[in-house]
Formats: sequence, structure tokens, C-alpha cells
Amino acid sequence: MALKDVTARGYAALEAGRWADARAAFEELLSGTGSAAALAGLGDALFFLGELGESVRCRERAYAASRRAGNAAEAIDSAVWLCLVYAMSLGNDAAARGWLARAESMAGPDDGLSLAWVDYCAALLSTDTRRCRDLLERALATSNELGDPDLAVCALAERGVALVKEGEIQAGLRCVDEAMASALGGDGTTFHTVVMASCSMLTVCDLLSDLRRATQWSQAADDCMQTHGCPFLYVQCRVVHGRVLLLTGHWAEAEEELRRAAATSREVFPGMYHRAIASLAELRLRQGRFEEAEALIEGIGAPAQTSLVAAGLALARNEPAAAVTLAERWLRSDHGSIDGVGPQLPAGAQRSSLEAAAALGLLVEAQLAAGRPAAAAAVAEQLAGLDAGAGEVRLVSAHAALARGKVAAAEGRPGPATDCFEAALDWFGQLELPLETARTRLELARVLAHGQSSLAISEARAALSTLDRLGASHDADMAAALLRSWGAGGRSVPREAGVLTRREQEILGLLVMGYSNQEIAGQLFISRKTVAHHVSSVLEKLGLRNRAEAAAYAARLAPSGYTR
Repeated sequence: MALKDVTARGYAALEAGRWADARAAFEELLSGTGSAAALAGLGDALFFLGELGESVRCRERAYAASRRAGNAAEAIDSAVWLCLVYAMSLGNDAAARGWLARAESMAGPDDGLSLAWVDYCAALLSTDTRRCRDLLERALATSNELGDPDLAVCALAERGVALVKEGEIQAGLRCVDEAMASALGGDGTTFHTVVMASCSMLTVCDLLSDLRRATQWSQAADDCMQTHGCPFLYVQCRVVHGRVLLLTGHWAEAEEELRRAAATSREVFPGMYHRAIASLAELRLRQGRFEEAEALIEGIGAPAQTSLVAAGLALARNEPAAAVTLAERWLRSDHGSIDGVGPQLPAGAQRSSLEAAAALGLLVEAQLAAGRPAAAAAVAEQLAGLDAGAGEVRLVSAHAALARGKVAAAEGRPGPATDCFEAALDWFGQLELPLETARTRLELARVLAHGQSSLAISEARAALSTLDRLGASHDADMAAALLRSWGAGGRSVPREAGVLTRREQEILGLLVMGYSNQEIAGQLFISRKTVAHHVSSVLEKLGLRNRAEAAAYAARLAPSGYTR
């Protein structure tokens, strides 16, 4: 087959999202010629296949080949590509700025589009919002004048980010929404355009805590994903997308996305790797899998990134003083960049109002648990101030209302507490955040129990149903215990053993064999005290009363592997 036919086949495969076919075509082309085009095409295919390191090496070789051939436009294209990848997936600010400078040096005064792409990259790397916006306006004007639809979409989307950072929220959202519609509508010529627009969209959603918009655009991109795969390919975008899935209750998908982000960033982007692992630990915390959450945060040794998850763990383990200290540490820490690594770039390098609101809400709960109602009230007021500056971000409002409700309930003011919990419940429900909705239902149920017991039971049962469906074992256990304390029965049937930790499943298997706590301790090389704790946890999770019931329950599940 002629080389030009192989080239055409490779580019057709890239356009259609057939990355493996594109790789094969460009590798065949490369064996016949060391052309820059073959190397650049192979680099693109490898990038979409997730082979980041090799794709960068191909693009660096493409740049060198273009320089040798005297093709400045191709060399600039590779330099721009490398600038973006080094910044957004590798977290290497120095290399990103180096490639930006290389592109700028090669572009002549008449190379309008090349200079416009340089402006776009410079805007992404800039921490000065005014300069960023000026660069984007110039890039957008040039792209429209000279007819580059890809640059037009990318610059429009990032202009939305700049506007939001400057406080022009509605104008910024309009730009982002228009850019996403344009990208998904096929105005761009490459999938890179969808990727860049999606990253800008997620940046805005992260800054504004606008999970609904992120979810809606993800749904709108379904057809594109079916053809090309997930557009959240840059590590920063993938982490933010994973957090959106985490908060909206799509936990299996969140775990997959965050694990991919962690695997991609582990050796090359430590700060973003820490955020991915911290988010996985938060997922485990929400699931009630505390030992696994603790192991994750201890494994990375990044206290600034993980102290908020650690605070949640301490609170769940009834250590409120430690939770207060850890939450305050997180709030004091500087998250202007991730662990000080990398520039303030799209998709999550900056603390969002949602993260701050969640931290303050946790601090309110910890202060109340520590018996410090005045301190909790002061933090709730601080959260209310954050809400006042959040514009139309109803999620921050929900956290603020929940915190005020908890303080009012602790102060013995059921009327205001009920009003606050109902407002928070309405907002969390509208935003389709299932865990926050269920937790708020439980708070409301506790207040209603003093005068409207039937309504309290109804709210608690609705919460329990949601928590069991999510797999939020610790919260579900609390809901079931609350219902039992009211004589309402808790769960009608024992919960599935699949919610037990691996260690608890081992202990359940030994219980059915009649082992004593001392014998289990010897078998598993743990203390008798630890065994007693695990046995109590197994009984509580399964809604069983004693060891005999646990043994009988496990025996019924023998085909599933709970006996030895």
C-alpha cells in the first residue's frame, strides 16, 4: 500500500476515534519513513490509548523531525501539544513553559494562527486572570479572523473560565456552554478540541461547585464517548470528573475514574496523584470502609491533601478533638496549587467553594461532638458568609443550612433546626446528591422525633433505603440503629454480607466453625480486643443479636464462601 494511502488511513482512524487502528497505520508509516507527520499521528493515537509517556516521546521526535525538515508550522504544532500535556497531565511547569517559549520563538510575525495558539497556551499557564483574559481575547479574535475552528472552541471555553474567576459568572457559563455545544456539535476537527473544552467546562463546574452542569454535560457527551471514549483525558480533568461522580453517588464509576487518574499520575504528577488517592480515600470513608480509607491516606504521606479525610475518619471513630484539629489544618493549608506543584491550570488546581464548605460543615459537626457549641456556631456563621459570597451556588447554601440546623438542634431550638434541615434537604435533593440527602433526612428525623414520630420514622426509613442502596454501610447502620431505638424495627431483613470488610468476612467464616475470640485471634494473628471489636461490628452490620445468629447466618451463605 502506498505511503499516502497509509497516511490517509491513519488520519481517518483518528477522526473516527479508532485509536488502535490509527496506531497501527502510523506505526506502519513510520517503518517506511521517519516523517514528522507519522510521529505526530502516532503520538496522538498513543495519547488517546492512555500511553502517555510514549506519546510524549513520539511528539518530541516529531518536533525534531519538523525542525530538520524546516517545517516551522509542524514544529510549532508539536511544541504547543507538548506544552499542554506537560502542564495538564504531567504537572511539569518548567517543561510546559519551555515548550511554550520554543513555540513562541519559532513563530514569525506573520504566523497569525501559530501565535494565537501560543497566546492560548500562555493563558492556560498564567496565574494573572487579567492577562489570561487578554491573551484569550486575542487568540479568539485571530481564530475567528483566520478560520481555525479548533482554536475558536478552545479559546471560547477557556474564556469562560477566566470570566468566572473574575466574578462574571453568567457570562463565563454562557461561554463554556456554547463551547461545549460547538465541540460536541462537530465544529472542531479533532477530538483534542472536545477534550480541551471538556476540561474548561469541568474547571468552571469545580470552581462554582456546579455538579449539575458537569453531570448534564457528561450526559450530553454520551454519543461522543461511545465513538471516541471519555473526553476527560488530562489527569486534572479526570480527577475532577471522578469527584463529580463521587459526590453524585456513582461510586463504581468514580472509583474507576480516580484509579485511572492515580495510575496515570503516580510517577509524573505527585500532587495530582495525592488528590486522586485522597478522593479514593473519601470514597472509602463514605462507604464506611474505614480501614481501607486509613491505609490509602497513610500510603501517600501527604497530610495537607488528606487531613480532611482523616478528620472524617476521626469523627466516625468518635474522636472529635482529633477531627477538629485535622479539619482546621486542612482549612489553614494553602491549596492555591496542588502540594505546591504545577501552575493554576484547568480542572481543579484550586480549592473550590464546595471543598471549603464541606470542610467547614465537618468542623461544625466535630465541634458539636466535642461539646463546644459556641465554637460550632462561630464556624456555622463563617460558612454562612461563604454562602453569601457564592452567588447562585446552591450546594454551598445546602451545606450552610445543614450546619445551621445542627447548631440549632444542639441548642435545643427544634423549630429553626427543622426549617434549616428542610431547606438543606430541598437543595441536596434538587442537586441529586444522594448521600448528603440521606444524611440530612436523618438529622431532620432526630428533630422530628420529639413531636412528630411517624414523620420522623418515615424520614429515617427513606434515608436507610438510600444508604443501603449506595453501600454507605456506617451511615446505614446508624439509621437502622436509630429506627430500632424508636421501636420501628430498623431493617426488615439482615443486610447482605457483601457490605462487610474482608477482615470481617474472615471472622464471620470462623464464627460458623465455632471458634472463640481467643481462637480467632490466634488464627488471624490479631489481639482478642480487636476480634471482639470486629465481632460486634459484624453483628451490628448484619442486624443480628448474637454469635449464634451470626453462625447460623453464615452457614446459610456457605455456598458464597463464608465458611472454610
